[in-house]
Amino acid sequence: MKTNISLIIPAIFAALSFFLTGQTPAMAENVITSGTTFKVTAGTTVVSSQNLVVKTGAILDNAGTLILNMGLTNENASPNAIGYGTAEFSGTASQTISGQNIIQNLTANNASGIVLGGNTAVNGILALTSGKITLGASNLLLGPSGAISGTPSAGAMVIATGSGELRKEFPSGFTGTFSYPVGDDTGTPEYSPVTLAFTGGTFGSGNYAGVSLKNTPYPDPNITGNYLNRYWTITQSGITSFACNAAFQYVAADVAGNENILSCTRVNPLPWTTYALANTATHQLTAQGIGSFSSFTGVKSTTPPANQELANIILPNGVSTCYDATQILTVAGNGTTFVVENGGNATLVAGSEIRMLAGSKVNNGGYLHGYITTNGTYCGASFNSLVAGSIQKEDAVGIETTGKNQFIKVYPNPTTDIVNVELLGPDANAGASVTVYSMQGSQLLKKTSDGESKMQFSLSGRPAGMYLVHVQSGERSEVVKIIKN
Repeated sequence: MKTNISLIIPAIFAALSFFLTGQTPAMAENVITSGTTFKVTAGTTVVSSQNLVVKTGAILDNAGTLILNMGLTNENASPNAIGYGTAEFSGTASQTISGQNIIQNLTANNASGIVLGGNTAVNGILALTSGKITLGASNLLLGPSGAISGTPSAGAMVIATGSGELRKEFPSGFTGTFSYPVGDDTGTPEYSPVTLAFTGGTFGSGNYAGVSLKNTPYPDPNITGNYLNRYWTITQSGITSFACNAAFQYVAADVAGNENILSCTRVNPLPWTTYALANTATHQLTAQGIGSFSSFTGVKSTTPPANQELANIILPNGVSTCYDATQILTVAGNGTTFVVENGGNATLVAGSEIRMLAGSKVNNGGYLHGYITTNGTYCGASFNSLVAGSIQKEDAVGIETTGKNQFIKVYPNPTTDIVNVELLGPDANAGASVTVYSMQGSQLLKKTSDGESKMQFSLSGRPAGMYLVHVQSGERSEVVKIIKN
């Protein structure tokens, strides 16, 4: 037997908890029939201890608090608002929200979890008190005023590993930050939120940015060696001409290989766009200045991609890394930057071409060296070809693919001991400083000349291998690799 409900609860019963229960122990549902309105007035709490079903043509008008100990099914075919109050899911077994529901405030307070069985919109507060909300194939949309409360964690988050997304609609003219409290429950539940910080953009009516993720490596067979067993996909609709910074949180168990060399990379569409190195202390990836969304992960594959773009990367003091591509490596351009700061070290390796575009910069004391491989060796391999990087007034960087230097001559190279550094051109007598570094970035020696166009130093006692020679003369700076046999 089912109970048909047509009740109006007066606001004067503010402390009333009205239990919707069946007439017989066998009753399994509370039903609001077609043409019926069930109204919960403001300040009133109603508890449904059974499944609550809203039939097609029925209205659930909740302006108070509706506590559901079991599921909610809304059979109306189109998205249907169930009022401006709070729907709290506080069962002890897993609960399901079915149908196309528009809820003002939704509280998840069930350690056994909640499963969406239809697209759901929350226009007010999504309170993650306890338990996980599993999206499956359904989307959970937070409206323009929608916000998250509670303390999201592995025990209180949104599981967005299916085809459904956690989506956020933004008000017109929005700038600011929103964090998506998402994660997975593949084996051990793991919290891996995404934070988007919009610095500009046009947000149309009905816009959204949506997030989903997978607790598995990005499905590219060329990703080998060093990567995350996790990737995130961001989609958007109705947002144009935007600029966004993104942060992706992962867990230590996601790392395969060496975490220290992973970078945040947009792996789809091709070519890869690589952003900053991973923060290994916080297990976080970041990407600055994103102008389009797609799939992101952490990767430094031992199999280089065919083409790779480097965008909005800063290599600070003490950081040394290598970027490669089997065909073309593109650095900066299109409004992005690539900066090597004082004490930073970047190596670039490509199979056919290295493109240094506007926004590339090496500050004084920074080191940039690259080569076009002639034998298929890339990052981590021995450097058999030499390409020097140079800077003018700490501005644009030029890469000489012919191996010619800009204003110095360093010889013999390779050497067994003595190395000569000769300044060229009309400013040859302007004086210079020469600093020699190991490939690990340690300073080995430094010499300064006053008006001399030629200097000499010795590598006697140093082990065979490769060294970096940094020459600074006025506003000119150049780094050359030399080999000691």
